[in-house]
Amino acid sequence: MDFKAVLLGQLATHAYQYRPEKPFTLASGQLSDEYFDCKLALSQPLAMSVLGSVVLEYLRPGVTAIGGLTMGSDPIAMSTCQASYSTKHEVRWFSVRKDAKVHGQKKLIEGDVTPGQRVAIVDDVVTSGSSTIKAIEACRSYGLEVAQVIVLVDREQSNGLQNIQTVAGEIVPVTAVFRKCEIKDRWQQNRKAGISQVPASTTSGHVSAND
Repeated sequence: MDFKAVLLGQLATHAYQYRPEKPFTLASGQLSDEYFDCKLALSQPLAMSVLGSVVLEYLRPGVTAIGGLTMGSDPIAMSTCQASYSTKHEVRWFSVRKDAKVHGQKKLIEGDVTPGQRVAIVDDVVTSGSSTIKAIEACRSYGLEVAQVIVLVDREQSNGLQNIQTVAGEIVPVTAVFRKCEIKDRWQQNRKAGISQVPASTTSGHVSAND
């Protein structure tokens, strides 16, 4: 099975939405005819069954944990952790809170990670890159070494990947598993083939989590 092709199909069927008659307002304030709700795709059993194996192929040697800003990164990190079990490269998952807990240990980062460890930062959709950048900064403040950044979908606008690269530094690889154009092409193929998609009306409100 071509796991990446399966995941592409799931994103085209469940995540990509097109609504030119009533554009979406992104978290950045920009208007867009297109919307990526990766949570709709990654809540599907088939997508989750292949997601971790796809991302695992991108992990660099020495990375011991994978995570990012909740909640866009969470299914990616969890699935990759699970897929890594019994392989030569097992990794743990962690999650960066948007705000530190106000009680208990007052953690900002949840999971089994300790300062000095090499980690991979992941995110589901990148537009401006602000969510990913926040995760990078939080991990570095905690003392983690950010070894690489992997985003599932690059919206190919607002210089998102470049913004992340600037903060991550030249020696830290920043990679997108899919580009918007790839998913849109697959969506168009689905339409021609009569494959149904999730209606845009299922999206709550007009504000996208696409940063």
